[in-house]
Parts: sequence; C-alpha cells; structure tokens
Amino acid sequence: MDKKTFRKQQLGRLSQMTPADRQRQNQALQTQLFASPTWQNAQVIAMTISSDIEVATRPLIEQAWADGKMVVIPKTLPHRQMAFYPYQVTDRLERTTFGIPEPVTGEPIAKQQIDLILVPGLGYSRDQHARIGFGGGYYDRYLADYTGKKLTLAYDQMAFEHAEWPVDQYDVLLDELLVAGDEQHDKN
Repeated sequence: MDKKTFRKQQLGRLSQMTPADRQRQNQALQTQLFASPTWQNAQVIAMTISSDIEVATRPLIEQAWADGKMVVIPKTLPHRQMAFYPYQVTDRLERTTFGIPEPVTGEPIAKQQIDLILVPGLGYSRDQHARIGFGGGYYDRYLADYTGKKLTLAYDQMAFEHAEWPVDQYDVLLDELLVAGDEQHDKN
C-alpha cells in the first residue's frame, strides 16, 4: 500500500478509538515509558504537544518537569526543517497551519544536547522499527544526523509486525518502540 493510502487508513482507525481505550492505552504507555532506562537516564527530552488522535504527551511533559528534566518542543522552519525549543508551562504557544502548538519565543537547543526524542507518527513496524509519519518529512530530516535515542510510543492500532507501507532509504529507523499492549518493550 502506498504511504498516502496508508496514512488515510490510519487516520480513520485512530479516530475511531473510544475515549476509554485511548485512556487505557495512554496509561499503559506512560507506565512502560517512565520505567524505562531510556526515560530515566534522559535529562533533555524532545516531544510534540499531541493532537487528539496521537498518544497523549501532556502527562509525559508534566512527569518530565516533575522529574527535573528539560522538555523541548519542535518549531517548524522554512524548507521543511525544524528545531526544538525549551518549553515551560508559562511559555506562549501559537498554532501552525498544521494545527500544532509551537513556541513563539526562545532560542533553539543544539541537537546534540537532546538525550531522547519521542518521535510521533501514524504507524510503526516491530521488526525494523520503521515509522510512517504525517507526510511532511520534518522528523526524517531532523533525525538523519541525530545521535541520541529515538523512541516512540504506539497505540496497539499503530503497531504492525512488518511495515505495511514502503520504507524508503531516507526513512530513519527508531531505537525503541513501546506498544500499549506489550508487557515489555522492544529494543533494537
């Protein structure tokens, strides 16, 4: 199946999740993530502010702050580039044309200072930790030379044994995949 068709199918599947199922899976993912050495060892964590169909990141942001970690969130730049900016509860955010809240002020943090990036997407393969995102290519460009940990959190509906979409040479593979229904998380 081509990427565009797969994305449309996934958006439909994710929008049909019940609030109770979404809550249950978010809780399972939070438990796995907070217990993982990757989370515990990271001091600077990059993540988005999630949309309604994505794994909820607000509880992750709050836990990171409670743990004394720095949270950085992305800001899109021209030419499909992005940078991550420190984020505090008092920071003013502005919605982009994609509907994603982004920082308005501040200075970007150097890529090498980020210990862990929680990579968003629509689908993930268990076998090679391939990911399919929303189609902009922002994360693949950013991650191409990123040397820290790349981890994702996936609802059961996002995890596939093998990629059901084409995996291209520029698609960056993840280091870890945590799936809501899994007792233990996968590692490469």
